[in-house]
Amino acid sequence: MVLDRSLVAAKNGDLLVLQELQRKGLIQERVTDHLGASPVHHAARCGKLSALKFLVEEAKLPGNKKAKNGATPAHDAAATGNLLCLQWLLASGGCNTQDKDSSGATVLHLAAWFGHQDITDWLLKGGGCDPTAATDTGALPVHYAAAKGDLPSLRLLLGHCPDVVNTQMKNGATPLYLASQEGHLEAVQYLVKECGADPHLRANDGMTALQSAAQMGHNTVIVWLVSFSNISLSDQDDEGATALHFAASRGHAKVLSWLLLHGGEIVTDNWGGTPLHDAAENGELECCQILVVNGVDLTVRDRDGYTSADLAEYNGHSQCAKYLKTVENMSVEHRVLSRDPSVDLEYKQIDSGLSSPNTTLSSQQQARFDSGSPSSTLSNYDSCHSSQSSTREKRSSRQGPGQGPATVREMDTYIHMLNPEESQQKGKAAEGTALPPPPTFPAPTPPVTSDPTPPPPTYPAPTPPEVNPTSEKNVAAKSHLRHSENETPKRHELNLNEINPNRLRRVESNRKSRSFNKEPSTADYYKSLGNDAEEKSGMAPNEEVSLLYDTSKTLIQK
Repeated sequence: MVLDRSLVAAKNGDLLVLQELQRKGLIQERVTDHLGASPVHHAARCGKLSALKFLVEEAKLPGNKKAKNGATPAHDAAATGNLLCLQWLLASGGCNTQDKDSSGATVLHLAAWFGHQDITDWLLKGGGCDPTAATDTGALPVHYAAAKGDLPSLRLLLGHCPDVVNTQMKNGATPLYLASQEGHLEAVQYLVKECGADPHLRANDGMTALQSAAQMGHNTVIVWLVSFSNISLSDQDDEGATALHFAASRGHAKVLSWLLLHGGEIVTDNWGGTPLHDAAENGELECCQILVVNGVDLTVRDRDGYTSADLAEYNGHSQCAKYLKTVENMSVEHRVLSRDPSVDLEYKQIDSGLSSPNTTLSSQQQARFDSGSPSSTLSNYDSCHSSQSSTREKRSSRQGPGQGPATVREMDTYIHMLNPEESQQKGKAAEGTALPPPPTFPAPTPPVTSDPTPPPPTYPAPTPPEVNPTSEKNVAAKSHLRHSENETPKRHELNLNEINPNRLRRVESNRKSRSFNKEPSTADYYKSLGNDAEEKSGMAPNEEVSLLYDTSKTLIQK
């Protein structure tokens, strides 16, 4: 997009061009970009204080003109971290600290959102900003700082107004909830330990801070919350979902394993679905394997009558469906200790104490578990190796007489590990002794037969079996329930208005997907700030700071 000359000159802080345009009458209030930002906005966001003063004082442009989203030039200066421009606009440009954009955000919200601690500090101490001002969604500046994990800004805001630590937005999210959802461990620790944030407060849909962390896969936050608070792994939201449901639905295998190893219970939600239903419905194969080896019941049907294999198959996740249908008829022991070689799947090492022993990973890889908990690592390591050792014993007991030499070789290797010097001497003695040549025997003569080969016997044609009407009904019902892989419809190929009610997926169900992001957001107007290369170069220090920096550098060199 080609900008007007006055916008480009304001962005670059080119006073000579601005003065020339002013003499020609080309600097006008109606000149804006596609988002409604005037030359004053561009000068403020790029830290060009001299150009900003010229445009307002000489060119007579309004210093508080609003863009399409209601942002004043002061909002732009706060969002881009230009403190001197912000101070001048609030003192002489006609802007006010209580001015709000179309979403209800003030300059303090934007300073907290974009992590400008110097602006936040000045607005709280000398700018007269209200830290309890809320946006249209009920978000305070502390919510923005927590969602960004900006610990210095959190300290400033809560140090100035500590009573807002448990304030909930309109969707029920607290600062702790947002910090957990975004995985900011230091912010979570600060809010709980130093500010007394309540980890049990729930959002409007019943989700806790722990469940929001499980949904996004932040295992370090989960480990800390469980270790240093009395929050329960069994808490359910309004839909009956636990942290296991959220982790399984998003494919967070490490989080799922840690929750299972530390007491997470596999329960059904209000729709009758287990975490395995969520994992299968979204095609998360590794999570399906973890839940299967931990003993989840594959025969559980939800309120609509469908198993996890049904949902995986219908949604086009053929690998998950094939795996689940293969292990459906296995016992729990066989699911853990065996694999069906006919299943053509790319198995992965499951991060669980009940992992299958048939793996090619090294012991160091098996013992590694990124949970932040030493007990988790040790329990995972011991259980993996105990299951593998027991499996080796079972296999050795089934070995036939022809497998003896392998056992001897294993014993020789073990003796060599105990006494390498003795094994080296044996090796040298064996090298000095020549082996005798193998014996030779004459080739056997073929038997002489005079009788020709007898003809094959003849048998009567088999009679067809009697048809059992009950079995025919069962086969028809099963084929109607599960489509073959070639006929499995993909989700994007379905016309929701023409779906047969006999299909597997509950199209008209009110069940929601496990995705509830409650992060406070700003308009696209602010997200676009700084995307231009020219803006990036001008956004960092403003003119006065650059001048001071250059002067100090010159003095140091002298």
